[in-house]
Amino acid sequence: MNRYDVIVVGAGPSGSASAKLLAAGGVRVLMLDAEAFPRRKPCGESLNPGAVAALGRITGHSHAREAFDFPSSPIQGWKVSSGRALLEAVYPEGQYGAGCRREQVDLWLAEQASRAGAVFEQRTKVERLIWEGERAAGVIARSPEGKPMSIRASLVIGSDGLRSVVARNAKVNRYGSLRKAAFTARLNGVRGLNGRVELFTAGDGKVIGLAPIGAGLANMTVVLGSAKAASLAVKDLSGVVLGEARAVPELTERLRDAEIEDGVLTCGPFDRPVIPHDIAGMLLLGDAAGYYDPLTGQGIYRALRSAELAAPAIVRMLQTRSHEPLRQYRMDQQAEFAAGTRLQHIIERLSRQPILWRSALRIVGTSSLLTNKLAGIIGDCPKETNTCIPVMKSP
Repeated sequence: MNRYDVIVVGAGPSGSASAKLLAAGGVRVLMLDAEAFPRRKPCGESLNPGAVAALGRITGHSHAREAFDFPSSPIQGWKVSSGRALLEAVYPEGQYGAGCRREQVDLWLAEQASRAGAVFEQRTKVERLIWEGERAAGVIARSPEGKPMSIRASLVIGSDGLRSVVARNAKVNRYGSLRKAAFTARLNGVRGLNGRVELFTAGDGKVIGLAPIGAGLANMTVVLGSAKAASLAVKDLSGVVLGEARAVPELTERLRDAEIEDGVLTCGPFDRPVIPHDIAGMLLLGDAAGYYDPLTGQGIYRALRSAELAAPAIVRMLQTRSHEPLRQYRMDQQAEFAAGTRLQHIIERLSRQPILWRSALRIVGTSSLLTNKLAGIIGDCPKETNTCIPVMKSP
């Protein structure tokens, strides 16, 4: 029977970031993922400035994008179009994000965790938690060869996404309504890419997102209302998704010669609330901790920042054998994201009402003060933030 200080389930951004920080501080970490890396994920593939800065702090690079060993594209801001209403913004003080393939970011960050000392096991599927009374005490997993494994730890971190096995086994996740579904593809031949994330809203819940991801490619995410998404023909999903995007007047010419590479990934529903809980021996990070909507593109930043906030609390928990540091972490995390979460809800609700949405775009667009403020919030543009890598002291 194996035993670690911490088991991290899921090697996405929150999982690899927490594993890297903890392992660098001397914590015995095992990270498990059901997939073989690199693997694609349905994602807008755009890191905002906050996410780029967090990656730099976590991995020890002053400029994370310059340390990437794969193609990427700088993102200087964003543009939102809805009919004739237009809102454009540039991130403040020369800050920038990055567009890049999600599987390459995830692999790069997982390798950083491994180099720091975390043990990373791929193609290892976690099936359930081990319970000791009301406390999570480890996981039952299955090896790549199908062999069951019992692995114990003082803490299990669920970083395994929207459909978290950890959250489901702990009975703390819920399912929201299927308000919409997203279809994500990579395109070549897109005209007019300009170093910005572009959103086109077209009524009936349709939103088209475009972002350059390097090497002449663009990520395109087509979001459709639930009724329209359910009616799509599956025989030629690529053709249907391109057709939906080309139907937006601003994109007709720009996508005329575009072609989809690697097929289309689908995702939804997005509304995955988590019941408030206080379970000893378990912590949820990233999308597993609850997710509402991807419209503002802040998911990866929040995953990384949550890992930064959680790491010192986890070390204190291990040293003191008290659950109190994790309770304090949850309060700190909620307080830090509260303003952004409120704005996220307002934007998503307004986007479902075309007249109000276009009016809001015009009003904000007339004020450089409002535009700059909005750009800074949505970009999670960093102020002076330090990441102290915690050190696990010997007992």
